[in-house]
Amino acid sequence: MAAEEQVEAHSPLSKIIVYATVVSGFVAAYLMYRRGESMMAIASKTVTNPVGSLVSEVKNVV
Repeated sequence: MAAEEQVEAHSPLSKIIVYATVVSGFVAAYLMYRRGESMMAIASKTVTNPVGSLVSEVKNVV
């Protein structure tokens, strides 16, 4: 019973992490699309590392 309570306590945080990862992937894909990357390059980069892709795209923009 204690394990079930612990899993329920971490559930909202894990949902936030998943949503943030998905959103960062979409933003990175959009920035790469605007820059003119091919769709295959966009897909491979954002699927394998969405947060890292977003970081590198933000560095390119700034």
